[in-house]
Amino acid sequence: MDAFERKVRFGCGALLGLVVGLGLCVRLWPLSGLAMGAVVLLAIVACGACAVRWGDRFWARLRWLS
Repeated sequence: MDAFERKVRFGCGALLGLVVGLGLCVRLWPLSGLAMGAVVLLAIVACGACAVRWGDRFWARLRWLS
């Protein structure tokens, strides 16, 4: 895997993390602004890192997307 593919995988995973993080903020609504930012940032980093590490296997395991 070259650097470009790593960036693309992280970017796509980060977009999923953004959606997941915002969804969590909606479900856990009475959060402070700092807590919401931390939840979203954690979800972005986690999904991006998983997409880089496991690639297509990461996306195949997300059955709720299909």
